[in-house]
Amino acid sequence: MKRGVLVAAGVVAIGLGTVLSPTAAAEGGPGEYSRCESFRAPWDPQAWIRDGAGDKIVLSPYGASEVYCTSWHGMTGGYQVDPRGNKHRLDTPWLGPLTNKIYVWSPEAF
Repeated sequence: MKRGVLVAAGVVAIGLGTVLSPTAAAEGGPGEYSRCESFRAPWDPQAWIRDGAGDKIVLSPYGASEVYCTSWHGMTGGYQVDPRGNKHRLDTPWLGPLTNKIYVWSPEAF
């Protein structure tokens, strides 16, 4: 009887600890954007070299300046800030093996 009560109290304590504990924000999660240097303009020769696997090409009227990105579980998302301070999403069209390499500037601001 005492063993059953002890086990039940342990299960309740673990359950309450799980439910009531504060959630930790994972560093580098999907909502954390930082200045990104891995984006290149299409006219930059470094953008097309296979050795630079982390380099991505951005098709934008502002080149590769003011790009902010995040990477989470292999998926990269990003936006670009124009000279007026508006944020523009960088979309990834489906291009087969180049899908995660080329990002296209979206004209609508968010």
